[in-house]
Amino acid sequence: MTKTSSLNNIICVILLWILLPGVGQADDIVELPGYAFKYSVETSASKATIWHLWEDVENWKKYDTVLQYSYLKDDAEFEAGAIGYIKAKGAPRTRFELIKVNKPDSFVESLKLPLFNSLLLKRYFEVNEAGKTTFTHEIEFKGPLRWLMYALIGGTFKKETPLVMGRLKDVAEMEELEEQEESE
Repeated sequence: MTKTSSLNNIICVILLWILLPGVGQADDIVELPGYAFKYSVETSASKATIWHLWEDVENWKKYDTVLQYSYLKDDAEFEAGAIGYIKAKGAPRTRFELIKVNKPDSFVESLKLPLFNSLLLKRYFEVNEAGKTTFTHEIEFKGPLRWLMYALIGGTFKKETPLVMGRLKDVAEMEELEEQEESE
């Protein structure tokens, strides 16, 4: 990475922090040790439907409206070691790697951040005794300047995560409703 691209990434992060402050954070965000948090949503959609939406990387923008695009490089399978790219509005294209994939239960992806930092995004299901599906997104800042990255963009992630997960819930429930109507 050149000095210019590193500087551009830092400037983009600072601009995002200024333009999208962490106001309006969900009350249900759970702070975790270190520089991490998680958020969970309960849905009537099945675990299989949520999993299908998670592994359909090219269509993440269906429920993550901040994304302009997302894809796995070389049409890779949704499995550990696969490399992909996402592009959020107002941010540079970002490389990610699927670190761990436990179909159909969980996956972990790592996104590269400036200055040798990264984000670990963990997505998984949790036990729900109400007969519904509970899915969780956990976000952990890693690297030597994780505290700075958390301060700069943590609020934005805390603001956007509940919105993205709410849209994921809506898309999953709508897909199941449409399938049900087609089968009648």
